[in-house]
Amino acid sequence: MPHRQIIRDIEAASFKPLYLLHGEEPFFIDEVAKALEEHVVEESMRDFNQVVLYGRDTTVDQVLESARRFPMMADRQLVLMREAQEWPAWRRSEDMAKLEAYAQSPIPSTVLVFCFKNKKADARLKAVKTISRNGLLFLSEKVRDYKLAEWISNYVREQGLQISAHGAQILAEYLGNDLRKVVNELNKLKIVLPEGTEISPEHIETHIGISKDFNVFELQRALGSKDLERSHRIAHFFAANPKDHPVAMIMPILGSFFGKIYAYHGLKDRSAAAAAKTLRCAPFAVKQYAEAARHYPPEKVGRIFGYLREADRKSKGQGNATTPDGMLLRETVFKILH
Repeated sequence: MPHRQIIRDIEAASFKPLYLLHGEEPFFIDEVAKALEEHVVEESMRDFNQVVLYGRDTTVDQVLESARRFPMMADRQLVLMREAQEWPAWRRSEDMAKLEAYAQSPIPSTVLVFCFKNKKADARLKAVKTISRNGLLFLSEKVRDYKLAEWISNYVREQGLQISAHGAQILAEYLGNDLRKVVNELNKLKIVLPEGTEISPEHIETHIGISKDFNVFELQRALGSKDLERSHRIAHFFAANPKDHPVAMIMPILGSFFGKIYAYHGLKDRSAAAAAKTLRCAPFAVKQYAEAARHYPPEKVGRIFGYLREADRKSKGQGNATTPDGMLLRETVFKILH
């Protein structure tokens, strides 16, 4: 079940007696937990009916004692464990037996929540299976890089704004799939822009500080179209601002870009839909890879991988390399283009 549906159910006061929120993406876990904290217990009654525990410092008996209490002057109480991934009880069979017994017949007036972040809970445990059967087991998965721009567009739409495909791609390239960071930056735009505004690269440059003309996404576009003047202009800008554009960050992104070009050469079906599915990219990006493939045959792409690895190695000081980042980047861009 998507996290937005879980939150809608919570907002409609449709609660499960047990929640195990687990997985590699902490943002979705935090969002569901926040909704539970806001809706299970009225604010005026939280001192009496809301208990927050921490996995490392809590025994299974303390959890179950809190869960078995009845709410004071309210219909329900919330017992929420943060950092549940650090709870020692997961590794103790006798503790899991106690949790399983509770999960088989949970107290209806208690909402018991485990926030298990950055990894998956052990689905083989009987207690986990019972929680899934009698409550809700939510797996919070990372948004894949190739789906991040689409996720940004959907999130922005939920906030009453719009965003151009180019703008979403710039944010995806620069912020990566740390969703908390992405949302924080989008919230800045929500504050300053009127509802219904389409977020443009110009808005992103003005309010977030990511240049619409000098960013890795634009460098990819320039290299892909073999625009020598623009490629070198962006490379020189990066070289003049090495702290904001470190080679160690740029090379993996370019590596992924040329990896897609190499994969495009091997496609049997190059239709937009089929190529987007195979390359794991947005359909609009397929044209970019198709154009780049015309400029860079497979043999050239193979050599480019070598240039990128060498620059990445030197940027990290391996092999007694002392070449400044700016020079490394300019040299690499020149080799790619020529």
